[in-house]
Amino acid sequence: MRGGGGDCRGHEAASSTPMRGSPRLKADLFGVLRRTLAGWLGRALNSSEIGIVMDDHIEVLVIGSGFGGAVAAKRLAEAGRDVLMLERGPWRDTVPMQSTDIEDLAPLPQGRHAFTYGLRSVRASLFKGEMVINKRGFVEAYFGDGINVICSSNVGGGSHIYAAVLGRPFDPKYWETRHPQISQERMESYYDEILALLNARPVSPHDMVPNSIDQTNYNGELSNAGLKNSPIGILLPEMPGQPVKLVDPHGVERWESDMRNNSFLGSPSGAKTTLDFTVIWPAMQHGLVVRDLCEVKSIHKLRGGDERKMRYEVRYRNHRSGQDECILAEHVVLAAGGLNTVRLLLKSRDVEHGLDGMPRLGFQFGTNGGFFGFWKENSTRDLTAGLPLCGPFRSRNSTSKSALMLRASIQGFDDVPLPTPIKRWLRKNSCMVAFGGDGSNGLMLMRNGKFKIRYKKSENSVYREIAEEIKSIEIATNTKVYALGTPVTVQPIGGACLGTSNLDGVIGANGEVFDNPGLYVVDASALPASPGAPPSQSIAAWSAHVADRLLESLQRC
Repeated sequence: MRGGGGDCRGHEAASSTPMRGSPRLKADLFGVLRRTLAGWLGRALNSSEIGIVMDDHIEVLVIGSGFGGAVAAKRLAEAGRDVLMLERGPWRDTVPMQSTDIEDLAPLPQGRHAFTYGLRSVRASLFKGEMVINKRGFVEAYFGDGINVICSSNVGGGSHIYAAVLGRPFDPKYWETRHPQISQERMESYYDEILALLNARPVSPHDMVPNSIDQTNYNGELSNAGLKNSPIGILLPEMPGQPVKLVDPHGVERWESDMRNNSFLGSPSGAKTTLDFTVIWPAMQHGLVVRDLCEVKSIHKLRGGDERKMRYEVRYRNHRSGQDECILAEHVVLAAGGLNTVRLLLKSRDVEHGLDGMPRLGFQFGTNGGFFGFWKENSTRDLTAGLPLCGPFRSRNSTSKSALMLRASIQGFDDVPLPTPIKRWLRKNSCMVAFGGDGSNGLMLMRNGKFKIRYKKSENSVYREIAEEIKSIEIATNTKVYALGTPVTVQPIGGACLGTSNLDGVIGANGEVFDNPGLYVVDASALPASPGAPPSQSIAAWSAHVADRLLESLQRC
């Protein structure tokens, strides 16, 4: 077997998500039967001795389904390319997905499922591998050296856990000097396109959102003066307070927001715009194939060429079958997330010896100034009503240059089996979230088989600004914010950054890894610096740019 050996069974061994009456499945019924028979024969005859069976290769393999993977896969599939997506997480059980042909939907971590589906796995810099709690769980927690990271695991990636706030980088010329082949003007057009795709817009007074900052500013002690009113990807009611169910052009049903439950624990009603039904499902109507619960373990460059132009062998664990499987691909688009893309590249290079070079891999890691704490407000209001995030805001006399503060509603707990007094107490309080551009001076590395992140909060001025801002808010409002000394971020940035060569980056202007042609990075790990604003829109814009460049190269072939 090329690329290091092993039993590479490819498509015939990977279990697709069951679908009811899918046009794609009907069209490919003969091919599925043929591949199944080939796979059965291969296994019966010890297929590792036979080699690769037919149809075990793909033109473009996309790893991950968040803002990077979903946008790239959609553009490539709509252009008629042969695209397969592997995602380690499951499809989630929401109103929109119930209206599709997708079956075997996993619960969101709400109600009685909060304790069983909340945590997927735990990683730490002190030990190898991961401790898996539930392969269908919602979040992965990573405990590093000086930083803690939370990331999600779903078809649709971080769109299930994000607060639906979209925005351009704090620096209006963020892309201008990154690479001579990338223009700020062209990237701006992608930002506009993503807003249209997600049907996002800023909140207006007409929306009558509960607990907005003008209603909860502690008699003017908190202010949003001069701060951007960013677009949000939430379906706001046409008639405030009277949400209705709508059907989109793809036949997907969703509810307008009831201002109660569109939080970090997911959006059961579909009011929050997640990528599973807005991007991935429509792309499947153009031929995209999605295999959920398939976790990629390593990537291996094929040595010595391949008669079918295949360049990479990708090995993954099929969590449905419990087997280790693999597939060959001509192009591999990495979008496993800011944490896991870099971890996968490091492991593939340093442990599996499947990839080459990348001397800058793991450098320029940043947190986007991520901060998360519990805000004991003891309000007379029910603060769980409203949008997932309220703000941004600062204290009235703030001198901060980049730190932005937001109130996070504690939503999704109404049906959790907790004592009534605890629920009543939670409704009076909230969480405080902050972000802002940090120095992107952290390091991600693999040492003795252990994945490590090293980050020093003291070397990043944004955390001093955040600490000062919180202190000012506490004094002005007579409230208290409780947080860990080590920051918690849900926005890991960098590690496989854009550069002009492998001396200052990992990928070039087309997203391709310098030392490994045919391998691309389209998620947060590619961003060359912290945007200082929520990164989702920047990730999606970068992914669209890379997909278009890839399509241009494929059309020239």
